[in-house]
Amino acid sequence: MRGSSNEIAFARKASGLVRGLSMWDAFGVGFMNQGLTPSIWVMISLGLSVYMGGNLIIATILSVVFAGIGFPLVWGILGGSMPRSGGEYVYNSRILHPLVGIGESFGNAFIWLMWIYVLAPWMADPGLKMMGEMMGSSWIYNSVNDTFLGGLSYAWGSFVVATIANIIAVLFVVFGVKVFARVQKVIMGLGLIGAVAIIVALLMSSKQEFANNWNSMAAQYGSLNYNDFIKAAGDAAGTAMPTTWNWYDTFGVMVAGSWLFAYSYCITFIAGEVKRPDKSIILSNLFAIIVPAVFMILTAIGLYHIVDFNFLSATAWVDENGLDGYTMPWAPHFVGLAAIAVGNKIVIFLMALSFLLFTLWWIALSYLAFPRIIFAWGMDRMGPKWFTDVNARFASPVKNYILGFCIAEGLIALYVFWQNDNMQGLSVTALEIFSVFGVTAIAAAIFPFSRRSKGIWESSPYRKWTVFKIPVVTLGAVVNLAYLVILAVFFFAQSDRSLEGFTLATGILILGSWALGLCWYWFWSWKANRTAGISTTMLTGELPPE
Repeated sequence: MRGSSNEIAFARKASGLVRGLSMWDAFGVGFMNQGLTPSIWVMISLGLSVYMGGNLIIATILSVVFAGIGFPLVWGILGGSMPRSGGEYVYNSRILHPLVGIGESFGNAFIWLMWIYVLAPWMADPGLKMMGEMMGSSWIYNSVNDTFLGGLSYAWGSFVVATIANIIAVLFVVFGVKVFARVQKVIMGLGLIGAVAIIVALLMSSKQEFANNWNSMAAQYGSLNYNDFIKAAGDAAGTAMPTTWNWYDTFGVMVAGSWLFAYSYCITFIAGEVKRPDKSIILSNLFAIIVPAVFMILTAIGLYHIVDFNFLSATAWVDENGLDGYTMPWAPHFVGLAAIAVGNKIVIFLMALSFLLFTLWWIALSYLAFPRIIFAWGMDRMGPKWFTDVNARFASPVKNYILGFCIAEGLIALYVFWQNDNMQGLSVTALEIFSVFGVTAIAAAIFPFSRRSKGIWESSPYRKWTVFKIPVVTLGAVVNLAYLVILAVFFFAQSDRSLEGFTLATGILILGSWALGLCWYWFWSWKANRTAGISTTMLTGELPPE
């Protein structure tokens, strides 16, 4: 399909997107989508609250080995071979089948909206709540009345804060990728200052100094001292806090830890806007996994340096579940522990700000991904033609941003006023493991052998990358699948039986998103054939125009 036939088949003869991002810009996208400070919180508080015997350092090393091999090879080679914006829809529709591409991608479009649904309210709780409590500012958050911003109720305060974050996030991206890249550098720099401050605060203190600081603050606020806190948390959890780690719980912690290592794949949604995608995508993926791993290991070393193993597990459980008798002025998450260790208001402000900035940029990156997913559908006539509209001034799909914003705002209201639960973030993770990462890893494994993608593979810059005559992309896919199996097993085998209904709901969510995606495919495939006489299978036999 060349020349004029190309223009007839695809919705546009050119995408209208421009290649304006460097490798370091792409790294920034992947790294920031790992959400450094909040993801460390997820790995510690959500991970250890369920798998209390997990070893954070070993879990991180295992994660970075599996993810550091699998994700850069799978997503880097696919993105470099098919450098078009839109992410895995492009790959799966070309390698497997357009029905699979849409079925899987429909779920991922929903996932990116769900990230806004979960993360925008996090700007209020734990974000601003953390800031207000640790800075002693009752105007930001009043723990006595449970109000935000000078008197707004918890629910309305959360909604207002989440809405403001939602507006700011979409403004970051709507003016094009060059403006986005400049702002990203500022946000990333400020966020990293706070993350470094947390590590320094932990490493510069000693176990005795921390225990003294804890006990002094506990006496001031009538709370549990260091030793009583461990016992009370164990009593409330129904089991003594473990004094050392075990392998089972360490693998379990990797589920929550995946937030730090599995999400650099976001780079592929802007593959059509990256310079030298054959090198930039694979290398930026790799660096975006290694850097968070370094921060996580240093944070874990700092935590084990200042507190006992069972105390850290107790803080994670209490952070997620609460505890009668714990009356300290802020939650015992890892940022809170660093604040107790350092005591300096300026440093504490930077630490809390880091959490807020990384969370805010997560929301912005959702707006980078969702509009480009539906843009790719539109290019293949798998959605309305206006999905492919690109603003000529900003070279960005503005209409898609507006659509995403409206849907996200409704979802934020749903989360705040009805389904407020931090654990839903892991539900989105499970949907992504099965519906996005798993399917795409299978596509990568068979990429060199697929008849559908034969022409694309033969022109791939990686076609000669082999080990013992086995394509490197296939080997990378095998490692990637092994990592995903670990995550899937320990997600659905969570040791906390109270989460069984949660995992059942997640399974229903996965099946439901696929069902809707298949319905979407059949409708638009029928419409393309009826109105233009175009076979979707034939259309996805080659890449859409740049």
